[in-house]
Amino acid sequence: MATAFGMARYGYGLLLPDIQDDLVLTPTTLGAIGTLAYAAYVLTTTLVSRCVVRIGQRGTVVVGGLLAAAGTVIIAMAHDPVLLAVGVGTAGASAGLVQPPFADAVDRLPATIRARTLATISCGTGWGVAVAAPIAIAAGDEWRSAYLGFAACVAMSTLFAAYVLSPHRAGDRTAHPSAPDAPPGGRRVSRPGNAATPMLVGALLVGLGSAPFWTFAVDTVRDAGLDQTAGRMLLGVTGVASVLAMGTADVIRRLGATRTFVLCALLEATGKATIGLAPSQVGVVLIAAAAFGAAYSMLVNVSVLWGTRLYPEQPSVGSAKAVGAQAIGLLCGPVLGGVIADAIGLTATLLSGAAVVLVAAFFAPRGDVIQNAAR
Repeated sequence: MATAFGMARYGYGLLLPDIQDDLVLTPTTLGAIGTLAYAAYVLTTTLVSRCVVRIGQRGTVVVGGLLAAAGTVIIAMAHDPVLLAVGVGTAGASAGLVQPPFADAVDRLPATIRARTLATISCGTGWGVAVAAPIAIAAGDEWRSAYLGFAACVAMSTLFAAYVLSPHRAGDRTAHPSAPDAPPGGRRVSRPGNAATPMLVGALLVGLGSAPFWTFAVDTVRDAGLDQTAGRMLLGVTGVASVLAMGTADVIRRLGATRTFVLCALLEATGKATIGLAPSQVGVVLIAAAAFGAAYSMLVNVSVLWGTRLYPEQPSVGSAKAVGAQAIGLLCGPVLGGVIADAIGLTATLLSGAAVVLVAAFFAPRGDVIQNAAR
């Protein structure tokens, strides 16, 4: 999770200014390449459930890791926009394959620690961004070296995942000892029907509203007079703070899923709005980035846990649907944000994103989202 999301996928935004200067690319070209990464992510989230069934948890995650490694190496070798686009698209595709299989993997754990473990795994993105930012700062304008560093990290994490994950396919009896009544041909996935609609809409709106931060926050503070290092520190702080979302399951048990989702939506919206309104104040920007990172990651965790609750027979399906809906929002967000930015400025783009996340709060879960949690 740390290397596929935090490095292979989000590394593009982290190193974007240096890539632009070196390859002499227009903002339109860079935006189109970034959108390709999200499109590849959406595509693989629609395929991941089938991959888990066919080649198992281990095989799916390893394929995702190989895509991340290949993508980062291709980006490091790119000297024209075409090869850069191929690398960014390949790296983006990796992220859609690595998260959902872990929902099935943790289903083998005792119910009392299942939700906490899944939330901790999801926070790997934060660890990745937190490590990628210092690598980028140390590399300076040598962005290719940074990407080779990312590739090395991806290779090590993929080998580790291959060692610890189960080779069993989704639905195998041995892969899910907690479900002794599974049918011989594999477990049948339930269809929650309309019950899944609020989860999908909420995840979509979180992705749509959060995209302006990932796409335009660094540009916003740079336009306000802060240097490139400050922009990278902003993303680094965001990554470090998102690790706090490891406690999502514990917060849900204390506050309930509805309050957790609503409060995190309010916190994320406040963080984005603050950066939009005070982009030249370094201290304020970093505090706002920390608020965004923690709140955003917790919203993602609530959606993933909610999805696994709706699809208890095959949690990877619920997880894939949650991250897939969010990915569609992340795909559309930069396009809409770019239109707003061109029309009325970057501040308005961040404020619009904050408003969308506030709307997502109306689609908060109305019940428990922790599958088989012991109370």
